Amino acid sequence: MSMFDFGRPLRIGYGRLFHEANAHSPLLTEREDFERMHHVAGDALERATTLRGVELKSFMPHAELTGFRQAARLARNVETVALQSSLAVPNGPLSASCFAWLLDGLEERIRKAGRLDGIYLALHGSMQVDGLDEPPEAVILRRVREAIGPSAKIAVSCDLHANLSSGLVDPVDVLVAYRTNPHWDLAPTGFRAGQRLIRTLRGHQSPVHAWRKLPMVLGGGTTIDFLAPMRGVFRFAKELERDPRVLTTNVFMVHPYTTAADLGWSVHVTTNGDARLAAETADRLADKVWSVRNVEMPRSRSVDEALDEVRDSAWRKLGPVTLVDGDDIVGAGAPGGNTRIVEALARADRGLRAFVPVHDPTLVADEWETPIGARRRVVLRGTPGYDSPAVELEATLAARCTTDFGRTLRFDVGSFHVVVTDRSPLPIHPSFWSALGLSARDADAIVQKNFFHYRMFYATTSFRHLLVHSDGATSLRRVREQPYRVPTHPRDIVHDWRDHAEALRVGA
Repeated sequence: MSMFDFGRPLRIGYGRLFHEANAHSPLLTEREDFERMHHVAGDALERATTLRGVELKSFMPHAELTGFRQAARLARNVETVALQSSLAVPNGPLSASCFAWLLDGLEERIRKAGRLDGIYLALHGSMQVDGLDEPPEAVILRRVREAIGPSAKIAVSCDLHANLSSGLVDPVDVLVAYRTNPHWDLAPTGFRAGQRLIRTLRGHQSPVHAWRKLPMVLGGGTTIDFLAPMRGVFRFAKELERDPRVLTTNVFMVHPYTTAADLGWSVHVTTNGDARLAAETADRLADKVWSVRNVEMPRSRSVDEALDEVRDSAWRKLGPVTLVDGDDIVGAGAPGGNTRIVEALARADRGLRAFVPVHDPTLVADEWETPIGARRRVVLRGTPGYDSPAVELEATLAARCTTDFGRTLRFDVGSFHVVVTDRSPLPIHPSFWSALGLSARDADAIVQKNFFHYRMFYATTSFRHLLVHSDGATSLRRVREQPYRVPTHPRDIVHDWRDHAEALRVGA
């Protein structure tokens, strides 16, 4: 008999309230954004989180909640109770009414579930709510605690771009983070959270936490987990867990595009009842993270520099060169309405077959009924309120369809193609293009609105990646220049993270 096969039956609720916000987007995230993307509850959630189900349609069949349920199944004698799972594409802050709707729904389902020994929640950790002056995660966990009572245990998993705060850390018994970037380990993360929660409920471990907040918002090069320098950081974090007294180590590379107080990278350590060891281990992990702060991201190019490089490069003979539109990353909450790459292509004909996605709901509405094949003079303006330049184009309407990103039109302009959507476009999969009659392999250049995740789907298609800067909601220039409450790297010269760690931890 394993140590998981005895004890009274456990009832554990599970759910998700997941959103990554960008405070610099002109759009708010509303209820319909969740309903379109992912909002599942009760029996439907239970079916979706089996090994035969699809947890996150069009994204990932098995994610955190499926992993959690597998941990419960292997532990035995655990009843899992499906609550509510809600996720929307990164965007601007949630409206107050949207947040209230999500939280009221989750709380109602918790109360209707009856007695729960514990609850597992998959959160992001970088949510922002319009008009709310405290971390939304603190509000979520406070309401969850009120609903489940003081004796139940809470486990939370977060994206590794979470912004830790005391309101997120203090109320939880178990905290685990993704360990991959791009994030492929959602299901293993949920499994680890479930395993640690069940062990805690059965008295096999007594988790004690220590965390450190670093005065640092950028660093670590590309921050991809399997590339230097972060490869060494994550390897070190795993090595720390070889000590059987260390239950979990987490590294959080913050999402820097919210206006949350005290943005910064963090580390978090859980030990089995040993507070001194937790503190010492957190210090060691923080030192390791701090050591990579000066490793810069890949060189960023202007739009014209990048297009000239593609034109002159032999790489495009092997497959399309990826242009990462670094100032308009939909995967980090930008609206996707940057028109500057289209403007450069139209202004100077380089003969490139380029695929460019642009959010412009007004243009989609104006041209939705236009016959396919019609030649039109159109004006591309991008996201309303985003201050992108208007671009006049002589274009042929070549295709239309409705996708996960709403009504979508393809305009052919000379040698390049503009795909215009009425919701923020996130073309991380080649099917985004094939739905409109375009083959990714045929392009010279493809514009991505995502820093990392597209690479999983273009690994055999695109072998050269160029970071492009222009102006938009994910501008790293803005991150570097904005004021912070304490001196913060890279805006300021900071010699030791310890100089400001306590002020950040207390204030967060």
